[in-house]
Amino acid sequence: MGASPEHLLLDQKIKLLWEWGQSGGWKTLLDKPLVEELMQVREMPDGSGLVDPSTLTSRVRALANAEYGSQLLPPLLHPEHLSMYQSFVQKDNYFDQQRIDTVAELEALITEFAPKTDHLFRGINEAKFMLYSSLQRNWIINKRETKPTDHQLFLERLMANARIYCGGLLAKYIEANGGDSGNDVSVLSILQHYSCPTPLLDWTYSFPVALYFAALGATEAQPRPAREIDNYVSVYFIQEQGFAQAGLREMVTVSIEGNLPLIKQMFKASVEALKQRRGIMASASYTFSDENLDKFANDDAAAIRWARASFPGGGLTSYICRVEHLKRIPNSYFSDQGDDSVHIGLENNPNVINQKGVFTWNSSSTEPMEYVVHEQVIQDNPEAAHSYSHCFNINKALLPHLRQRLPQLGITDAFIFPEQDQEHLREVVWAIFDMTAAEFD
Repeated sequence: MGASPEHLLLDQKIKLLWEWGQSGGWKTLLDKPLVEELMQVREMPDGSGLVDPSTLTSRVRALANAEYGSQLLPPLLHPEHLSMYQSFVQKDNYFDQQRIDTVAELEALITEFAPKTDHLFRGINEAKFMLYSSLQRNWIINKRETKPTDHQLFLERLMANARIYCGGLLAKYIEANGGDSGNDVSVLSILQHYSCPTPLLDWTYSFPVALYFAALGATEAQPRPAREIDNYVSVYFIQEQGFAQAGLREMVTVSIEGNLPLIKQMFKASVEALKQRRGIMASASYTFSDENLDKFANDDAAAIRWARASFPGGGLTSYICRVEHLKRIPNSYFSDQGDDSVHIGLENNPNVINQKGVFTWNSSSTEPMEYVVHEQVIQDNPEAAHSYSHCFNINKALLPHLRQRLPQLGITDAFIFPEQDQEHLREVVWAIFDMTAAEFD
């Protein structure tokens, strides 16, 4: 017969207590009798590895309950400190989690998710890391919040410098590779891709690509880590339709629908202006006849297409993508997959194309993505039981198998990074960032 739920919970509490102790907690215990009671804790004699309840005193149980209670709360956030998850119990505050500990479980995961194309995936080489953007990490480490540095102004200056640095070198590169140097998100995406701190997080539509980045640079599994969570990497995933309301495509749609009467009025005026200057075209082609233009002027779909392309500032998409407008949006995601009329220009280099890149936006200077989204949900519905995303925590002991498996899925270093001159581009984007940071130091 298996262990009871009560026994399993008790065992989890004792394990968390031991992790706390091995991470420095024992040094804080000045109560020698309590230390002696802790030294008497034993496992069950049946070989199950579970704690033996009969070896626990009431004070040990109380200490274990206190540590477990602390893990039921999310990590404390501070503008001068990068927070991390101390346990999977603590990570449960934001994620719907599943642990992957065997080759069979990993293979089942690959079979299920490798074919999917409508999910956003993100691989991280430490399960304990919170979803901070690279700019947030830089902001916190350099204590920019205390200087203080205006976050929006910093981003606006970063955009301006990216477009003028070295005679507009980066802007020319973006345009030459199919991007839009006039779109702030397109510029941010290229900065992000070459390791410049930005408010974006890299995600991908490819599960194997996410697995690659989860394994990239991961430390090896330790026989007895201080904390269990230290022996895992993570892959996060969100079904795209569940994130749709926060996406740029939805924002463009809402902006148009909310202003459709005005847009139609302006569109009809534009068609009338076309009538005035059509000249010989009216007799040469039915397209420019009064009948056809009048029909065109009353076509809502045509008005919407016109609005997306003709909004001040290079189109409605680029207008919404300006940093000063994005700062009002706590979180969003940006993708060029799907609707061609909402094009950002994210596929602006070979690496992003192969990696099937997509990006999420976080407007906060110091609060990680899962916290920002959670607070939004709770504000709208205080009773909501909310998880930011699903998360697979993969045991690092499986990394050797995973690294052998990835080439079979077509995922190699050469595939992920087909562009040759990456080091030069990294130097360029970091020069742009350093130029911007110097303006605020």
